[in-house]
Amino acid sequence: MRLFLSGVRTQFWLLRRQPDELLTLCTIPFTVVMMLSIVMHAARPDLVANAFLAPTLIGLWGFATGLATTVLVGERWTATLELGMAAPGAVHSVYLGRISAVMVLGVVPLGETWLLGRLLFGVTPEVHHPWVFWAAMAASVFAMIGTSLLLAASMLLSKNSNNYLNFLSFPVYLLSGVMVPVQYLPEFLRPLSHAIFLSWSADLMRDAMAVEAVTGAGWRLLAIVGLGAAALVGGRALLAAALRRARELGAVTYA
Repeated sequence: MRLFLSGVRTQFWLLRRQPDELLTLCTIPFTVVMMLSIVMHAARPDLVANAFLAPTLIGLWGFATGLATTVLVGERWTATLELGMAAPGAVHSVYLGRISAVMVLGVVPLGETWLLGRLLFGVTPEVHHPWVFWAAMAASVFAMIGTSLLLAASMLLSKNSNNYLNFLSFPVYLLSGVMVPVQYLPEFLRPLSHAIFLSWSADLMRDAMAVEAVTGAGWRLLAIVGLGAAALVGGRALLAAALRRARELGAVTYA
């Protein structure tokens, strides 16, 4: 826990020194305007909740791929990864703390979206089941931490990590149904969405904003947490393997 908290403090200190890392927040207004403009001009008030959730979850994923996932890659490019590997304590907890600090900030797009919806369009959706909504949001942040660690460890093995991260964004947005519910996708694509925790998050949070009672909230939350836990375990194992391989090869930084 001490190493984890040290990683959290380190990441917040780095963000204060390099506020440009938070540029993801500057892209959210454009997404909000685009989504809400489509919905409002189409006279579809029933889709307002979708238009609010899409920028929120897109922002959460943006923090993961734009900052959290690059924690390890950045360490390698700046030739500081070997310093962590040489430390007497395990570095896994430190990096997990840094990633967690980033993903906690991933909640900010939620408030940004609600504020812009009120200021620019004069609308904000009502959350009829707040405990379900916030439980789903908390579970999503946890799952995104695990997913970020898995992606970070994977990207550590490639020099072209940014290309892969850029490629992942739109397929994930589509398959997770952050704007268009999964049931409207081609049938052969739907099974793939079940492996992406954001599809469970989007569906559950949309249901939490509806008047009708939310069905199966418990097992749906469990699905989000379970996928996040699986990614966390996989990321921890892959990071250990990547660092072990670097020690065996005697090559940590890129040539």
